[in-house]
Amino acid sequence: MDPKMTVLLCDDSRAMRMVTTTVLADHGFDVVAEAGDGIAAVEQYKAHKPDVVLLDLVMPKCDGQQALREILEHDPAAKVVILSSLGSQAGIEECLRMGALSYLQKPIDSASLVRVLRDLAA
Repeated sequence: MDPKMTVLLCDDSRAMRMVTTTVLADHGFDVVAEAGDGIAAVEQYKAHKPDVVLLDLVMPKCDGQQALREILEHDPAAKVVILSSLGSQAGIEECLRMGALSYLQKPIDSASLVRVLRDLAA
């Protein structure tokens, strides 16, 4: 994979962001920005235009569903993968209908995460 696929990682858990960033870096991905809430997620997307967004559903200030809506309004071609442990099935399905490309259940299996991102890069 060259050049590296750029990733925006959005999760309110700093520990989750640290672990995921390490996994992604170990597999050749470049986390260009992180966000701890939905408002920052939208701002970071606009600032960095990453290849893919990993977006938690349950976040403060602005949840993942609203952040997804705003990212897709800004860039309808944005590639977004939803990450969640607490999101309702209806909320996940709505995100997929809105345009999210995939969903991963937390805790995230590293192999599944890498596979989804490589599929998006292909």
